[in-house]
Amino acid sequence: MKSARFIATISLLCLSFHVRACIVDTYAPSEYYLFHLVDLPDDTPETFNPNNEENCRLWQQQTSPEIPLDDIYQVVYKFDIESITALKSGIIPEAAKSNQMAQWLVDHDDQEALDFLLLAKNCEWLRLERQSPWYYPSKNDPVRFSLNEVADRAMSQREPRFAGRYALQAVRALISLGRYDDCIRYWSDVEAALSDGLMRQMTLPYIAGAYLHVGNTEEAKRHFIMANDLTNLMACDQHYHNDMNRVEKMELLYESYPDCPEFRTMLWKILGHIEPDRDWGTKWHWGNGEQDDLIRLALLCDKVIQGDKAADKALWAYAATYIAHLQGDDIKADRYMKIAEKTVKDQPLEDAVKVMRMYLDAQLCTYDKAYEQRLFGQLQWLQDMLEKHIDDEAISGTNDFYGLKSCRSYYYWSDAMRCILLGTVCPKMLKSGKTTLALQLANMADYALLNEINAVGITCWDDDFVKRHGGMHITLTLDEFRHYGWFNDYDYGTNFAAMMDTLSANEIANYAKIAEKPRTAFDRFLNAHSYVELDFLNEIIGTHCLREMRYADAERYLSKVSEAYHTRTNVYKKGYLNRDPFSLENRAWSHATDAKLHFARTMRRMEQDIAATAEPNQKALLMIEFGMGIRNSFDYCWALTHYQYGDVWSSLDRDWSEDTSTRNAQRRADVMIRTALASFTDDECAAQAQCRFCNFKTVMERYPYTPTAYDLRGRCDNYRDYHAEKKAFRYNNG
Repeated sequence: MKSARFIATISLLCLSFHVRACIVDTYAPSEYYLFHLVDLPDDTPETFNPNNEENCRLWQQQTSPEIPLDDIYQVVYKFDIESITALKSGIIPEAAKSNQMAQWLVDHDDQEALDFLLLAKNCEWLRLERQSPWYYPSKNDPVRFSLNEVADRAMSQREPRFAGRYALQAVRALISLGRYDDCIRYWSDVEAALSDGLMRQMTLPYIAGAYLHVGNTEEAKRHFIMANDLTNLMACDQHYHNDMNRVEKMELLYESYPDCPEFRTMLWKILGHIEPDRDWGTKWHWGNGEQDDLIRLALLCDKVIQGDKAADKALWAYAATYIAHLQGDDIKADRYMKIAEKTVKDQPLEDAVKVMRMYLDAQLCTYDKAYEQRLFGQLQWLQDMLEKHIDDEAISGTNDFYGLKSCRSYYYWSDAMRCILLGTVCPKMLKSGKTTLALQLANMADYALLNEINAVGITCWDDDFVKRHGGMHITLTLDEFRHYGWFNDYDYGTNFAAMMDTLSANEIANYAKIAEKPRTAFDRFLNAHSYVELDFLNEIIGTHCLREMRYADAERYLSKVSEAYHTRTNVYKKGYLNRDPFSLENRAWSHATDAKLHFARTMRRMEQDIAATAEPNQKALLMIEFGMGIRNSFDYCWALTHYQYGDVWSSLDRDWSEDTSTRNAQRRADVMIRTALASFTDDECAAQAQCRFCNFKTVMERYPYTPTAYDLRGRCDNYRDYHAEKKAFRYNNG
C-alpha cells in the first residue's frame, strides 16, 4: 500500500520532480571578450626569428629572388668559415650540393658577397671567442688583433651593395673590443649614407649601448627608441623600476616614445583581462588595484588623445571607448568611438573599431526600422569577416559544440556576433515586442559559424563504435549528425532554443512563417546563416501548444512533423516518452514514436467528448482521465510539454514547477478532477474513482455498501493503512 501511495503522490501531485544531469558552468553571452587587439600576421618559418627572416629576404633581393629562403638561411647562418672559403674557390661542399644559394654564388662567381660572408663569419667567431668563459686576453692577444682587423676592414668598405651589412659588422666588432668612442664616431660618419631598413634597425641597439657605456643616457634612450628596443629603453632609465605600476610605465614610456608599437600589447594585457574569469566560473569583481589601473589608464588615454605627440590616437581612443563601457558610460564611450573612427589607419584596428561601433549602436540606438537596416549592413560585414578568418583553431573550437554552448571566447568574430546579438540586441528586441526578429537574430548567432564549418566531431570508446568506424573519433556534417542517431546536444541546447522555450506557441509560429517564407532581403540573409528546419520548428510549436493545453492546435502542428524526426529528438532517445500519461503509476506506453501527437489527439477528443456527454458518471470519468493527462504531462510525463530535464536543453536553468503554464495546468486539472469526483451519481463509480487516488478512507466512510468497499474490507491486510489517508493527497468533493 505505501508503495502505491508513493507512486500516486509523486506522479500526480509533486510537480517539483526533476531528472537533472550534471551540467558544466556556462557564461552569459554578454561575457564574451569584446576588446580585441592583434599584431600583424606572423608568417615567419619556425627556423627563423624575425630578423633572420628579414635578413634572408634582403639576401634574396641582393642575389636572386629564385633562391629559397631556407637555402639562404643555411648558407648565411649555418655554413662555417671553411665552407665559405671553399665557395670562394668555386668548390661546393658535398653536404651543400643541393643548396641553391651556394650554387648561385659559385655560378655567378659573386666574390663580393662571399668576401662579406667570410668577414661576417670571422667576426662572429671572434666575438664568441671573447665571450668564452675560458678566454683570457694577453698583451699580444691574437683574437683582439684579428677582431681589430675585422673592424678596420669593415669600416673601410663603402661600396653601396653591402654598405649596411659592413656597418653592422664594424659596430659589432668595435663594441666587442670596447672601442665605444670609435663606434660612435664611425656611426656619425656613415649614418646619413645608410638607407633605412633592416641593417640600420639591427645596428641601432649597438649604437645605443655605446652611448650608454660612455654615459650619454639621453642619446642611448633616443637610439633604443629608434630601434624599438623597449626592454633596454626601460633598463637605461632610472625612473623605471621593477615594482612600478604597469600604467605608470606606460605614462613614462609615452613621454619618451609616444608612438611605441608595444602600447598595443600593453593595452591588451590590461583591458583584455578586466573581465570575468571564464576558466573557473567566478564572477568578476574589481579589486582596488584594478580599479586604480582603469582610472589611471582612462586619464592617460585622455592625455594621449588630446595631446599633439605622434601617437596612434585611434588605438588610445579605442581603449578609452572600452574603459568607458566597462565603467557603464556608453554615451561617453560613443564620443571616444567617433574619435577612433576618424583617426584609425591600420586594418586590424579598423575592424575592431567597427565591431565596437556595432556594439555601441546596439546599446544606444532606438530599435526602429532605420536601426534594423543599419544592423542588416553591419551583420553582412561581420558575417563576411567571420567567414574570411576561419582557421584550424576556430574549427577545432567549434568541433564539439563546447565553446558555443558555454559561451566561451575562442573565435573573435563569432564571439562578437554572439555577444552583440544574444547579449544585447535580442533581449532588447524581446522587450520591445519584436519576438520574430529576436528569434531570427538568435538563430543566426547560434549557427553562423557552425554552418560555415559544417563539421561535428564525435568521440566514443564503445568497442562496436571503434570497430565500425576504425577508431574512436569520427567527423560528420551537421546533417549527418542530426540523422546519425546520436544525442543532439546542440540544436536543443542553443540560446535560440532556450529563447523559444520562454515564448508562446503563437510567437514561435509567427517566426516559423517568416522562416518558411522570408519576405525581405534581411529575412533571406538571416535564413541563409541559420538553422531552418520545419520539422524542428513545428515540433517545438506543437509542444508549446501542449504546454498551453491547446490540444487541437498541438495536433495540427505535430501532424506536420515526420515520424522520423520525432524519433530523432532527445526526449525520445532518452526514453522519456515511454511513460503513460493516463496512468497514476509509472507505466510503460506503447506510443513512444508518436507520443506527443497521440497525446494531443487523445486530449482533443476527450475535450470534445466531455463537452458532448450528458450522462454525469460517464462525463465524470472522462474528466478524471482528462485531468490526469494534464497533470501527468507536467509531471513524470514532462517530456510531452517540456525539454528542460535529463540533459536535454542545456541552456536552460529554470524551475518550471512555478511557471505560469504549470500553475495554469495544475489549477485546471485540480478543478476538473474535484468537479468530476463531486458529480458522480453512482456510488460504485464514485468509489472506484476515489480508490484510483488511494482515497480508501473516503471510500469506507462515504460508500461503505459498494462492492469496492466490500473488496477493501476483504483485503484488509493489504489495505490496512486506509484509515491513515492524508487530506493533502485526496481529490474529493468535501
